[in-house]
Amino acid sequence: MSAAVSLQTHADPGAEVQGVAANARLAMSGGATYLLAHLSSATPGDLADAIRSFAAGLQDISVNALAGVPNTDPKQAERLSNAETANSRIAELCK
Repeated sequence: MSAAVSLQTHADPGAEVQGVAANARLAMSGGATYLLAHLSSATPGDLADAIRSFAAGLQDISVNALAGVPNTDPKQAERLSNAETANSRIAELCK
């Protein structure tokens, strides 16, 4: 899921800046839904909580981005930072 978001957020926009931005937002939203839909009841509690938190953060980021909130907005910047922290936490728990 992270690979899809990374691919879409770092694509060369060429003349299609809005299209690349829309794909990135949809990748975040779809990724969040995917994570929640595939979260197993057998997932350890701390990992499951981290995944839920990360997914909720991705949903918040993508919905705000779709509403036109720029990454430079202080609240959006905080959401982005929190998502990076949550993603790192998941990676650490999976070691």
